[in-house]
Amino acid sequence: MRNALIFFLLLSSALLSRQLIIATTTSLYETGLLDLLKSYFEERYKIRVVFAPVGSGMALAMGKRGDADLLLVHSPLDEEQFMKDGFGLKRVSFMYNDFVVVGPKERQEREFEDVLSFMRYIHENQLLFVSRADGSGTHKKEQELWKSIGVVPEGKWYHMAGTGMAQTLLIANELRAFCLTDRATFEALKNRLSMKICCEGGELLRNIYSAILVNPKNGKRVNHEDAKKFFEFLFEDSTLKLIENYSVNGVRLFRVFR
Repeated sequence: MRNALIFFLLLSSALLSRQLIIATTTSLYETGLLDLLKSYFEERYKIRVVFAPVGSGMALAMGKRGDADLLLVHSPLDEEQFMKDGFGLKRVSFMYNDFVVVGPKERQEREFEDVLSFMRYIHENQLLFVSRADGSGTHKKEQELWKSIGVVPEGKWYHMAGTGMAQTLLIANELRAFCLTDRATFEALKNRLSMKICCEGGELLRNIYSAILVNPKNGKRVNHEDAKKFFEFLFEDSTLKLIENYSVNGVRLFRVFR
């Protein structure tokens, strides 16, 4: 399905010259924030914005191939390598929220010192856990947490969804399992889930989003001119205020760097 989406984007870009393709993580796209920003940007510039919500790993791969003009991602180590390899012209971290571990509402776990203690508890007790397992920024964070406690997750207790954040949460909800998610997507879907936040807080769970201008040398179709407009639009005070004030169910989802 993702390959079909990318094919559609590339085909439509060939037909419409004033089009900007932004590859982004599904966790950000599914909050609805990007549609809000798109409406303001398109009204000002009359440039059609198309989002490719494919996860950070695939978004970076699209940038390398020149299949996207701008990236909105949250996988810091991969982003740094992307820039080091010359695939990006500029990278700016502009907002953040946090990751949380969620699980069934009916479970009553004891309190834990930090997220690593909680992940160790999940592994030692073979509690059902659903992973995105898709190379996204969320998946990379989850892998980082397992590695920090010396665990290679495998077995019947560990389910690999291979899907975006929203679908992974729905699967975890159905299985009555635990899951690592960004807080924003969880808040956006909370009314559809019988799940609660079981572990939160701490520097390890900070979730930073960055914008990356793709190097136009990556491909002939890279729309650098319009990507630069959106890049600069993101960091305007009025846009940052929109991001800061954006909420779902009365909960503000993001904080911005100023």
